[in-house]
Amino acid sequence: MNNKVVFVDDEKPILDSISRAFRNEPYKIYAFDDPTTALEEIHVIKPAVVISDRMMPDMDGSEFLEKVRIRWPSVVRIMLTGHSDIDATITVINKGHIFRFINKPWSKAELKMSVKNGVDHFNLAMENKQMSQVIKQKNEALLALNSEMENRLRSCLTDVEETARQYKELNCRLQETLTAIITDIEQAKGS
Repeated sequence: MNNKVVFVDDEKPILDSISRAFRNEPYKIYAFDDPTTALEEIHVIKPAVVISDRMMPDMDGSEFLEKVRIRWPSVVRIMLTGHSDIDATITVINKGHIFRFINKPWSKAELKMSVKNGVDHFNLAMENKQMSQVIKQKNEALLALNSEMENRLRSCLTDVEETARQYKELNCRLQETLTAIITDIEQAKGS
């Protein structure tokens, strides 16, 4: 189970608060105050969830989460926002395919539940992907086995047909031999 969560916010006190909130939780928290650094580290961390602030000076959250989506499409993306601009929200949804929005200031319970749901969603998706791979491999093996069985059945059918042909041929010869013997016996009786 992947329990790694990346938080990105340019405000260090917010990252400290988040780290404290998750101190006794079953998640491995990685906090970054710079989205560029976070992007450099995500490929090493391999998180289940990335949570980003929307308003950051160097790269806004929608651009950051869009880059995360492009590079790691299976990672669950959550947006923290203190702004309720509907146009910006739609842009973020369309660009970053956001799993959930959390408004600032957030409640710890809401934040923890969102992280739990995101981690669960990620792990279920990964399990589903693995199961799909297993099913695909089993189907391929089954197709190969079916093909092998078809070939064996054809071979057996060919053998049966050849044996039937030989039996018919032998039966004809036997009938010819019996007819010749009966004819010889009848001729011997008649003479």
